[in-house]
Amino acid sequence: MLKYVLQPLVVILVGAIIFLLDYYEKVSPDFNEVVLFLLCLCKSAYFIYVTFSRIKKSLETEFFYHEFFSFIIYNVLLIILSYAADFYCLYRIDGLAFHGMGEEKTIAGEFIAFIYFSIATFTTVGFGDIFPVSTSARIFVSTEVLLSFFFNILIISNVIHLRESLGKKQKISKQK
Repeated sequence: MLKYVLQPLVVILVGAIIFLLDYYEKVSPDFNEVVLFLLCLCKSAYFIYVTFSRIKKSLETEFFYHEFFSFIIYNVLLIILSYAADFYCLYRIDGLAFHGMGEEKTIAGEFIAFIYFSIATFTTVGFGDIFPVSTSARIFVSTEVLLSFFFNILIISNVIHLRESLGKKQKISKQK
């Protein structure tokens, strides 16, 4: 259980550190951008690793819908929030990285706008009201799109596996 609490805290902590380093101008914006990019790549690799590990575990043992769907919901929310933090940090580093931020002038308002943007990006809806302008922002958005595509394909394929597994369980219980 500690693992599930620790993951979002680490994401929030790292995002906060990058934000504070930029806010207090302790390091150059370029350095912050590179650190943010490396964090983004590591985070994407981590989500892929965790997803494959969970799928492997599900193939080796019995598991239930509620376990798999709680895993999916938890990871989707974590991906969306972590990318929202990345987008927000990038926006704070380079105010011209995204277009369409509107009149949001508070930290909370800007972060909520990036949560909205991250949800639209993850679900591939992409309304177009907020969009990346800089190369860095386009790379960050592309990594979330690729991660969401990967994650969605794995979810769909495992729902089929879940249905087959439940079908086998029902046949076995009917035979008894």
